[in-house]
Amino acid sequence: MIITTATTVKEILDQRPDAVDVFEKHGVNVPTECDECILETELELCDSMCHIDDIDALIVDLQKLFDE
Repeated sequence: MIITTATTVKEILDQRPDAVDVFEKHGVNVPTECDECILETELELCDSMCHIDDIDALIVDLQKLFDE
């Protein structure tokens, strides 16, 4: 899977539930902080809805996870 700003959190977690650890590394505890509407949201919009400091770094780290 190629992670882009248009990829949703749900798409990521459906394929790699362990991606919650990557989100947490970037300051977002998905299980406790994200409701269903955020899970269906593209990463580029989550940037403004959540407290992600660096969306580009998050995408890079998520891609590394998927490339393993």
